[in-house]
Amino acid sequence: MEPLHPEFRAALKAAHPGLADKDIDRSEDLWAERMHCDPEREAARIASLDRERLELIRRTMPHYSAVAQAFKERRARQQVDAAPKVTVSPKKPER
Repeated sequence: MEPLHPEFRAALKAAHPGLADKDIDRSEDLWAERMHCDPEREAARIASLDRERLELIRRTMPHYSAVAQAFKERRARQQVDAAPKVTVSPKKPER
């Protein structure tokens, strides 16, 4: 699992004054641990990790969803802007 993008982390901090790196790190750790669980055998563990992570986000990053959506939209616009511009010209008739 990749760590949060540094710009997303900065956006979270900007939207949540006083947010500590340790809280973001804990949220990432909980998510990573959840991703390593087997859904068929560890449903209770997954539910526990989800509850803990959601409570942490509710308490320390209440605007997480809005920040994530804005970041996703900004990245999508950047990718479109960075895409190579292609010009298609009609084929010249043969003589």
